[in-house]
Amino acid sequence: MNIHTEKQETILDVEKPSIYDYAEAVSLHVSDRQNKLHLETQGIRPVPEDQRTHTRILDNFTIWCSIDTTLANVSIGVLAIPVFGLGFWDSFACILICNVIAVLPGAFFVSLGPRYGLRQMVLSRYSFGMLGCILAAVVNIIVCLGWSVINVILAGQLLATVSDNKLPMYGGIILVAAVTLAITVFGYKVLHHFERWAWIVMWIAFFIVFGLGVKHMRVTPTSETGATEAGAFLSFAASIIGFNPGWVTCAADYSVNMPSTFDRRIVFTLAFLGAFLPCVLLQTLGVGLTTAISANAAWSLAYDTNGVGGLVGQAVSPVGAFGKFLLVILACGIITCNVPNNYSASLSVQTIAPLFQRVPQWFFTILATIVYTVAACVGAEHFAELLENFMLLIAYYCGPYAMILILEHNVFRRGVYPVESWNSAKELPVGVAAVSGIVVGFGGALLGMNQSWFVGPISKRIGQYGGDVGFELAIVFGSVTFLGLRYLERRIFGR
Repeated sequence: MNIHTEKQETILDVEKPSIYDYAEAVSLHVSDRQNKLHLETQGIRPVPEDQRTHTRILDNFTIWCSIDTTLANVSIGVLAIPVFGLGFWDSFACILICNVIAVLPGAFFVSLGPRYGLRQMVLSRYSFGMLGCILAAVVNIIVCLGWSVINVILAGQLLATVSDNKLPMYGGIILVAAVTLAITVFGYKVLHHFERWAWIVMWIAFFIVFGLGVKHMRVTPTSETGATEAGAFLSFAASIIGFNPGWVTCAADYSVNMPSTFDRRIVFTLAFLGAFLPCVLLQTLGVGLTTAISANAAWSLAYDTNGVGGLVGQAVSPVGAFGKFLLVILACGIITCNVPNNYSASLSVQTIAPLFQRVPQWFFTILATIVYTVAACVGAEHFAELLENFMLLIAYYCGPYAMILILEHNVFRRGVYPVESWNSAKELPVGVAAVSGIVVGFGGALLGMNQSWFVGPISKRIGQYGGDVGFELAIVFGSVTFLGLRYLERRIFGR
């Protein structure tokens, strides 16, 4: 009897595993799998100096050259004549000037990566604070996913052209998204390895497209004059400026593993040239391709049917099967642009809350891929309008964002960032000044906005169709607001 009682007590004394025990077991299993697959586990934590093993300084050129050597840049140039009514030379002048303005902030933030070892959104915390940076992170997720949508739609158009529309556009979208995910899930090192060589293949393909299509191109005059031409110029400028500032919200993500001994001026120059050269050349190619539409019915039909992909397909059609092979390369080249979109979106999710830092980065990469793939399949039929409106909205946010970080760096911090405070709300700024700068900046943008759904009062005064000066007004309003409130914020809170 006593023996039976003792056995019962022994059984009852054994503790049942709790939900936390199961969670810990799952976490250990996932961690083991991550290590075996060599998945990145750094997350958004600052990269210590002794762990910065990325010593190829030229990668600051190749990654941005690869990212921007994409049909997305061609599609921006395509807007100049059909959408804004510009001619060839005023389009080229706009492309040249605006890309200098657009690329400079991103190149500056790339140079900060090796200096501090901080991800772009973590760097933003030193201006926006912990809570304010949630806004910046959410917007960056939208920016990254939005560009991913635009890019895979372009790829879908190309693959539909190659298959004579036998492969539906959504099939091409899903295919490119899957390949992008296969690269992105492994993180920073694999991403750089891929981008280091991908741009070479892409440039060979683009030069062949230019060589085959140049005989159909011509120098077209602008269809507008005076104030109306100025308005069209400003609206096209806003589209151009809206492309590269999209990268300022993730620029430092791709240089954080580089040593601080790198010369910042060289890093800046390489990043600037890597982004500037492909943007100018490919946007100009886009303008050139559209000059053939008005004089060639086949080109016009191709553009109406498959957009930018149709135009490029028409250019390479004389070489038959080889032309289709080129289109496949260009479609796959979209991956070079979407890989960093996926990567930075996953980092931004981890910036939102400490809880998300415990979730593996690759999980958010998979989630982001699912979201933008579904969105692209739904929005493929309205690509031109989607591209124009989305890029302009990006410019209205990214302009003030970039200026806030630049002013914080040069005016208030003088280049000094206590890295150990990266995750401490008590030591980081309150963020009222930065968030107010963004909100007021966007309010200023409304005055000069020229969108299909809204035209601001200042924009209405520029020519017959208006001119978009929202980007310029957003920067002015946002910068002035931030400067004034940041002085008060530091005086009141001491940080």
